[in-house]
Amino acid sequence: MSVGLGSSGTGVSDAWGRLVLTVGFLAVAAGTVVAWQTPATAYEVSIYAATPLPFWIGASIGFLSAAVVTLRSCRDRVAGLAVVLGLVTTVTIGALPVVRSYRFYGRADPMSHLGWATEMLAGRMSFGDVFYPGGHSTTALLTDAMGVPIERGMLLVAALYFALYVVFIPLIAKALSGNRELTVIAAFSGFMVLPVNQISNGLFFHTYSMAMWFFPVFLYALVKHIRSEPAVDSITDAVMSDLADGPILDAVGAWNVVLAVLGVTLILIHPQVALNVIILLGTLVVLHAVVCRRFDLFVSDLRPVYGVFVFIALCWLVWIFQFDQVFSVGERVAVSTYEAILGTAEAGESVETRAESAQSVDASIAELFVKLFLVPSVYIALGFLMFVYTLWRSFQDADKRHLSADVDPLSRSVVTYFGYAGLVLGPFFIAHFMGPISHLFFRHYGFGMMFAIVLGAAAIHRIGVVIPEGWMKAAKPLALGLLAVALALSLLTVFTSPYIYNATHHVNDQHIDGFDTAIEHRAEDIQWSGIRNGPGREFDALVPGTVRQNRPDVIGGASTYNESELQSLLSGASDEVMYLPVSQIDVDREVIAYREVRYSEESLRRIGAQPGVHHVQSNGGFDLYYVTPRANGSDPAGVSD
Repeated sequence: MSVGLGSSGTGVSDAWGRLVLTVGFLAVAAGTVVAWQTPATAYEVSIYAATPLPFWIGASIGFLSAAVVTLRSCRDRVAGLAVVLGLVTTVTIGALPVVRSYRFYGRADPMSHLGWATEMLAGRMSFGDVFYPGGHSTTALLTDAMGVPIERGMLLVAALYFALYVVFIPLIAKALSGNRELTVIAAFSGFMVLPVNQISNGLFFHTYSMAMWFFPVFLYALVKHIRSEPAVDSITDAVMSDLADGPILDAVGAWNVVLAVLGVTLILIHPQVALNVIILLGTLVVLHAVVCRRFDLFVSDLRPVYGVFVFIALCWLVWIFQFDQVFSVGERVAVSTYEAILGTAEAGESVETRAESAQSVDASIAELFVKLFLVPSVYIALGFLMFVYTLWRSFQDADKRHLSADVDPLSRSVVTYFGYAGLVLGPFFIAHFMGPISHLFFRHYGFGMMFAIVLGAAAIHRIGVVIPEGWMKAAKPLALGLLAVALALSLLTVFTSPYIYNATHHVNDQHIDGFDTAIEHRAEDIQWSGIRNGPGREFDALVPGTVRQNRPDVIGGASTYNESELQSLLSGASDEVMYLPVSQIDVDREVIAYREVRYSEESLRRIGAQPGVHHVQSNGGFDLYYVTPRANGSDPAGVSD
């Protein structure tokens, strides 16, 4: 997307722009109504394919209308309406599980979080029992106030956090420079939802993901704070100063207070994201206290964050030391880092596993990279170049008597801050890429993409500024085409689907109701098996008092992981009877998304036809089988098909 886009006096009337935007708003509204009136009735392996075509047509018209209007002019109020249209369209796409009336969305961690939120709502679990209670307590409050099912409340809360991200990315750009063109570019960059990588985060109730979506709110407040006029240097200085001359809020500074509140909120949503923020603030403290005194890079013009850094760090320490898991995760990171230094760590285990899985279904690494990481990689490269360019110009203009007039020095200083913060956070994130915790790297990747989006947008804006005026007419259609391709590539992967060789995280009524009935009527001492995964998450969600640390022993370690293990179980090779739950989710995931790489469709369909395998429950989307041991050729009596 280009910037030097002209002004409101380029010959395009406000009336024309408003007409185009009206068409866009109506198209998005009509498509959303159609999607709302077509709720999911069974498991949907792809939310893209299952959502009615009119919705996608409406969303496409919405984005196209917004892009056309902003490309003609970024500098008037109509462009602001265009950004609002893009925002509404993006949030609607991200909230499709809500729009399509999904029972729940998220099969792994979100199912455990569902159980914790249920326990908190019922009063069986307190706020301090959970390592990251922010999302759960919000869900309990929302569910109780609105009178909706807990699963619905969790979908709404996840959509709300995502909406905060979409709104605050352009606000960060606006706070950075006040430039409308940069704000519009940042908005459309945010619409691409680049932090989602479908390895460790997504648009569901996942506490790290929700903290990641909340982080732009903190980043906006941080930019506003460091660019504001300092009344006092920090919270610490304010407490020690004479407060008799005015209110405490005036002495401390409003943005200091906002940052402190948002920092504590991040701790309660997910302490790992809060730790990233503490490292970020610590970097800014060092820059302001040390670097700016040796190199005249304008960072001394920015307001320091000493007090906020100390306050949030202390709150973080007080909170995390109440929980044991922080020590186990910290130990794993430390060991991985130590092994990396010695050269004995195997980097990217998570990536290697997924690469092998992709190759088993004839998907190339290059194909997956294009689908998942091409557009984010462009923004990372642009962001890095923007930092290098800003740093170079800062050295060029080290004499403050001869400043360049093309860039606001404060904006340049903030970009320098962000760049240095990225250099500090980078090694910390890469440490997570080593060994068995490599999946955690992609969590931090999503966090880092927030900086890449803003800095990449700033780079695009800078490119637009230097394009000669005579080339702008030809550049606009090219910019529109590139924007369309980038939006399509990015938004096609915000949900998992067979397009990226995975199944959607949809959890339908038949799955939950089937497991609920099966668990309620189960025999307590009978072992449970499963297709690829056992029912541990379902027990977390549906059995009161169950969490990952104290699941019943009968659901651990008995799952089948390929066809040969499934056939071994069905042949009665086990020494004890087994429950084998099979839902439509399992069948569609293995057959459609994973291309029968582990289980064939025929073997999954014929489970109930095996001798000694008793079909004891079915609801049309969930089946429960009772598998008897037959090593001695016997079949225990008392169970019939």
